[in-house]
Amino acid sequence: MSMSAIQSMQPNKKQTHRKPRKSIKLDRVNPADFRKHNMIYSCEQCSHFDESTSHCTLGYQSSLHRQAIQLQRFYSNSHMAFCRFLEID
Repeated sequence: MSMSAIQSMQPNKKQTHRKPRKSIKLDRVNPADFRKHNMIYSCEQCSHFDESTSHCTLGYQSSLHRQAIQLQRFYSNSHMAFCRFLEID
C-alpha cells in the first residue's frame, strides 16, 4: 500500500493544542462599598511596590494594578483587578 493511500484512510484531525490564556481576574466592586470603605486596590498602596522603580518587589507585572488603570476600569464597568498578594502597610 502506498503512503498516500494510508494517509487518506486516516481521519483528518486538526491538532489545536492551545495553551490556556493567562488573563487577569476582574472582581466586581459595588460602587456604594467603594465610596463607603477605604479600599486597598492598587500597587501604590501595597508594601510590595517599590516606588523608586515602579515595580513589584515580588516580580509581578504592576501595569494592570496601578491606581490610574484601576480607577479607569472601575468607572467604566465597576470592576477591578485585585492583586492576590496585596499587603497593606
